[in-house]
Amino acid sequence: MTNEELRSSIVKVLEEMKNKAHDMGIKGVAVASVLNKGESVDWIGEMKVVDTPFNFNEGWNLVGIAWSKCAEAMATEADSGNPDHKAILGECGFVGGAYEEYKGYKMSFAFSGALSEEDLEVAKYGIEKMKQEL
Repeated sequence: MTNEELRSSIVKVLEEMKNKAHDMGIKGVAVASVLNKGESVDWIGEMKVVDTPFNFNEGWNLVGIAWSKCAEAMATEADSGNPDHKAILGECGFVGGAYEEYKGYKMSFAFSGALSEEDLEVAKYGIEKMKQEL
């Protein structure tokens, strides 16, 4: 798959994650990063705002949190928020980032804006949709 085809698929999946979040009645930010098959460092990442990028009432930057979850999942090659993982600088340790390897692709998807369990549900939904694209 070319990088442009991969990017196109990621954008499509993020739209599906947005629809899933709407169906669940939640809003926030969905992010995705995929390492193309055969690549070693050239991650392709995209973001989709689902109604709001910030929660000013509670003081949350949902963009920053979503990417932190995605980055933690990429670094640990596991879902974010694992209590056994000692967070490194840039990681918040929040649940809501999902990681999976599939057919030679490494995928990290995350959502931020709702309860941790809901965030993770949307992220895992994104992973499953991306597997269908691959």
